[in-house]
Amino acid sequence: MSDRVNCCNNNSNICSEQVCIQTKKVYDSCRDKECIENLRVYLTECGQNLVDRATSIRCRKAEIIWIYSDVEPVAFNRGYYSVDLKFFFRITLDVFTGLGRPAQVEGIATYDKKVILFGSEGNAKTFSSKFKEESADIQLWQKNNLPVAQTDVCVTKLSNALRLQFM
Repeated sequence: MSDRVNCCNNNSNICSEQVCIQTKKVYDSCRDKECIENLRVYLTECGQNLVDRATSIRCRKAEIIWIYSDVEPVAFNRGYYSVDLKFFFRITLDVFTGLGRPAQVEGIATYDKKVILFGSEGNAKTFSSKFKEESADIQLWQKNNLPVAQTDVCVTKLSNALRLQFM
């Protein structure tokens, strides 16, 4: 949404111009803390052969490599949006197959999360340009002010469970 700001001369109370500032408003947010257990880990054929012969397996590390997010309007509930998140993890396992050091195997795991948030009605259309010094301004295509989803994640490992905190 835009807010009007008056630019006034400090020596007098005469306003020289009005400026429109485009700002992003936060309409809704959520915070969640989850402990994710029993995720299916997809391994390579070589890694799967090691796991099949293992006497013990321990999770060494879990790292988020990507989060895919999709925002869709909720039917029959104007202004509310479904935010679907798909987390992609790189999982590193210690595979014990007998005596000696464990072999490290990497795999991929996914986790899905869905939240419903209010994001305004998004009726306004926005036109803008991007300033480049000593060049023509780049005209950006028409867009509407539908909500933008942002995900901040803190990952900690406690025992063999993966703990996610959504902020």
